[in-house]
Amino acid sequence: MTRSGIIRQIKASALEVEISTIFELELGEPPEIDGDQYKITPEGSQQFAMDGSGGTFNLMPDGKILLIDSEGSFGVVASDFNGFVAIATGLPSWRDALRFVGQPDLRQARAAWTAYIQKWGMDEALNKPWPYKPGGYSVATPGEAREAIRERLGVGASADPFAALYRAVNELNDGVAVSWQGEPLILFGRQP
Repeated sequence: MTRSGIIRQIKASALEVEISTIFELELGEPPEIDGDQYKITPEGSQQFAMDGSGGTFNLMPDGKILLIDSEGSFGVVASDFNGFVAIATGLPSWRDALRFVGQPDLRQARAAWTAYIQKWGMDEALNKPWPYKPGGYSVATPGEAREAIRERLGVGASADPFAALYRAVNELNDGVAVSWQGEPLILFGRQP
């Protein structure tokens, strides 16, 4: 998969608004701020989207998906774009799950994540109408949209999307480093 292939696939899905909302991304290039840029190792990553706060989604040369947030954290979140789709559509508010993946034990991380989604009723929210009423949604609920996205992008559901995200952040970042203005960023879920 290439950067342009990812963008083309998202646009061709006819679910760009749903993908944007669920994946928490916007296709395109971020504005350059006073010439400052992220330095990513290994070189050759290509940004394919940004988030609403200045973070970026990047396709690494080996196909991995790297997320850099605007708060000083980064991490490979999937081994490839299809894996990213399965994770993002499999977890309610998948970006919140990144707070929990730094725990040393998957069971502890999963227990903390489960308590979090139960506390905030995230599972139940998937079957309710979209919480905001902006135009453009072609699917009635976030839960239905997740299934439609997987179908249109030709991606199967993950049997355990939390474990897939946990493993990606904890096992796929060897040799990956990100810095901003010379300061190294930290992996998701780690304390500075």
